[in-house]
Amino acid sequence: MHKPYLILPLLAILITTGCGSIGLGGGSADDGGGASATNLTGTRGGPKVSDSEITASIKEAFKQDPELAATNLNVSANNGVVSLSGNVPNAQTYNRAISLARSVAGVRPPVKASELRFPQ
Repeated sequence: MHKPYLILPLLAILITTGCGSIGLGGGSADDGGGASATNLTGTRGGPKVSDSEITASIKEAFKQDPELAATNLNVSANNGVVSLSGNVPNAQTYNRAISLARSVAGVRPPVKASELRFPQ
């Protein structure tokens, strides 16, 4: 008599997890322009930007910023993940560099700043 109460939560979990993959693959060619996994990746993640474009954009943003223009920071990107290294004069500039790097199109979290130093 109490068994249906145990089955209902299990069914709810199965339905919820199963619904997350509906429409992401296995669709027919005549599905009327439905979303595919490729289309969702493009719209959710934004346009694909190369690592060299990301690096150049961050360096340009640093040149435009009065606090960061005087610093000599190294910027590298690997599959959209940015690494910053070098010396900055203070914690405010440290945070500003990370914030500007995050704001560039194509940058994937996290921005790695373990090699970015400032005096304490």
